[in-house]
Amino acid sequence: MHYVAITMEGGSGKAYIESPVEISERDGVTYAKLVWNSENYDYVIVYGEKYLNENPGGRSTFTVPVKSFDEPFDFIGDTVAMSKPHEIEYTITWGAVTDKGDFKQEGASDAGKDDKTQNSAFGRRPEEPRGFLVDGQRPSGKISLSYAEGFDIIKYGDYRLISIYGADDYLLVPEGGRIPEIRDEKTGEKVDITMLQQPLDNTYLVSTSVMDLVRQIGALDYIRLSGTKAEDWSVKEAADLMQDGKIVYAGKYRTPDYELILSEGCDFAIENTMIYHDPEVKEKLEELGIPVMVETSSYEKDPRGRIEWIKLYGALYGKESEAEDYFNKSEKEITSVIEKDKTGRQVAFFSVTASGLINVRKPDDYVAGLIELAGGNYVPAAAGTVENGGSGTMNMQMEDFYAATYDAEILIYNSTIRGELESVADLVGKNELFSDYKAVKEQNVYCMTGDFFQHPTDTAEYLSELRSLIEGQDGNYTYFEKLK
Repeated sequence: MHYVAITMEGGSGKAYIESPVEISERDGVTYAKLVWNSENYDYVIVYGEKYLNENPGGRSTFTVPVKSFDEPFDFIGDTVAMSKPHEIEYTITWGAVTDKGDFKQEGASDAGKDDKTQNSAFGRRPEEPRGFLVDGQRPSGKISLSYAEGFDIIKYGDYRLISIYGADDYLLVPEGGRIPEIRDEKTGEKVDITMLQQPLDNTYLVSTSVMDLVRQIGALDYIRLSGTKAEDWSVKEAADLMQDGKIVYAGKYRTPDYELILSEGCDFAIENTMIYHDPEVKEKLEELGIPVMVETSSYEKDPRGRIEWIKLYGALYGKESEAEDYFNKSEKEITSVIEKDKTGRQVAFFSVTASGLINVRKPDDYVAGLIELAGGNYVPAAAGTVENGGSGTMNMQMEDFYAATYDAEILIYNSTIRGELESVADLVGKNELFSDYKAVKEQNVYCMTGDFFQHPTDTAEYLSELRSLIEGQDGNYTYFEKLK
C-alpha cells in the first residue's frame, strides 16, 4: 500500500481532504481514497463521473480513479453543510510518495507534509547533517557550495559521500577502489549506503534538466540511455547523439524498458522527484542492481543554487574542476545582471488550468527567485500562505489571484506548461477578469516561449532578458514573446 502527500486548494479551507491519500490499484486502474475531515460531502464529480459517499454518518469518503499524478487533479465536491447543497471546485496537487500512512493533515496550512518534510523543508540542508565514518576515517574536506541547499559532498580521500537531503545518501567509489565500511559517526553502527562505483559510463538519465549540466562539463559520453525521446530534447547535443544512436531512448520514468536497460549494461539512473509517484519503478531498477539517484535541484530557492548542482555531476563523472570553472563563470555573469537596482515593478508568472484555476509558483520556488533577482517583485504574495517545500507550484481560485495581482505591471504566461497564447485576447478569453488588469491595459503581457526548464545553464541569459523585459525594453527575446 502506498500513500501520496497532497496540497489542496478550493473552498474556504475549513474542509479538506486528509493527507496523505491512500493509493491502490485494481484491474490496471489507479485509485485514490479521499477522506474528508467533514461529514457533509454527499458526492464528488471526477472526470465527469459522480461518486457517492462511501461512509454515511462518518467522515465523507470517496474512492476515485486517478489518470495521472503528473498534473493537478481537479474535481467537484458537493457539500450539504450550507442551507442547500452546493458544488465547489477543488484541486489536489500530488506530492511525495511514502509507504506509511501515519501522518495526518492538521489543517490547510499543513497540507502536503510527509515524513521527508517533518523536520525541514523538503530537499533543504538540515541544521545538523548526519555524520559518517568511512573505514573509520572522518571527512578530509568538503566541496564548497555557495547557494545550493539540497545536497552536500563530503570528501574522504578519493571517496565522496553525497547526501541529497530529503532523498538518500551515496558513496562515490573511485575506479578500482574497494567498497569500504560505513558507520554512523555518533552511534558507531553500520550504515547501509548506496555505492556508486566509477566510472558511471552507462547512465540512464531521466531528469531532463540534468542533461544541460552534464553537457557543460563535457560528460555526455557517460550518458547511454535517455528517458526523453530525441524530438523532445531542446538540448541540441542530446538530440544529435540520439539521432546517431550514441544515446538510446529507454522509456519514460514511469514506463522504462527494463530489458533494454539491462542489455545496455546500465550502471546508474538519475531520476527527478516524479519517480516518487511511481515508487515501484525505482524499486524495480534497484532490484535489478541499478542504483537510483533522485535529484531535487528544482526545489532550490536561489536559481544559482540550481546551477550549482553542476558540482554534483562533476563529482559523479570525474569532472570536478570543469564543474567548478563553469559555476564560477556563470556566477559572474549572473552577478552582472543582479547588481542592478530593484525596479519595484510587480510581475506575475502563471498559467490557467483546464478547469479555470490559476497555477502559480510559490515564493520559495526558483522561478520566483529569478524574477526577484532580475529586479522585479514576484506576485502573488498570497502564495506565501501555503506551506513551503515540496512542489514549487500551487493552484489558486481566479478571484484570489485577481485580488493579489490585478495591478501587476507585467504578466508572464507560462506557455511551456499550458500551450502558447497567440494574443492578449486569448488570455482574456480564459477569464474576463484579465481585461481589468493593469498589465493588459498597458499591453505588458508576455508568453514564456523557450524551454528554459531544459536549459539551467542559460540562467544568465534568461535573467538578462527578464531584466530588459521588466525595464520595459522591447527586443528579440529567446525566452519571451510580447503579446498584442
